Amino acid sequence: MKKVDEGLYASANEVTNQEYKIFLDFLKKNEATENLTIAQIDSLKWCREYTYNEPFVQYYHSHPAYQDYPVVNVSFEGALLYCEWLTVQYNAYPKRKFQKILFRLPNESEWIQAAQGGNPSAIYPWKGDPLKDQKGRYHCNFIRAAEDTMGVAGFNNDNADITAPVKSYEPNAFGLYNMSGNVAEMLIEKGKTKGGSWQDTAEAMKINGKGRYAEFSSPCPAIGFRIFMEVIEK
Repeated sequence: MKKVDEGLYASANEVTNQEYKIFLDFLKKNEATENLTIAQIDSLKWCREYTYNEPFVQYYHSHPAYQDYPVVNVSFEGALLYCEWLTVQYNAYPKRKFQKILFRLPNESEWIQAAQGGNPSAIYPWKGDPLKDQKGRYHCNFIRAAEDTMGVAGFNNDNADITAPVKSYEPNAFGLYNMSGNVAEMLIEKGKTKGGSWQDTAEAMKINGKGRYAEFSSPCPAIGFRIFMEVIEK
């Protein structure tokens, strides 16, 4: 966890397939059927929204090659259950750093503060305004034009045809990866996201930008989440 403000921390990366699988496995093991139904990944969203992505239905959420990719196709309620579960696990851990914490989704102002990395005038999470660094490498995973459906990673357009691993690209000044691009990140306000996704163009990569998934009503291959940690008792 990376410090954002006094008593507020953010995960360095978006929640991964592997991390979310641990949560689902816990629910299965403890026969928490109702919560498991709510938290279950809707992998069929890959072919409902992107007909050329049928292979991801089978492999994206289960194959080891994708374990460090951001979990997607999760409902807002599923993300809340994950935060609740993680909170219980942490607060029961005898060697924990803080006496009591709360894991949750951020509100919009907290997300913006985290993305700015200590620079209130920042346009993007990284230093400066261009979308590329001095070596010509892109700072985030997005689509370069409306007709481009292959995403962007590093030098080549097809290095990230969908999402990229959660620790791709350089982190911002707070040590947070992919605050722009990769997956749009859920906010605590239901149906709201920030940050843009691999399916958004350059304008949505701005901290104050709005991507095509800034509002949503169901799980989606372009939407994931990042956990924030609020310290309740030191």
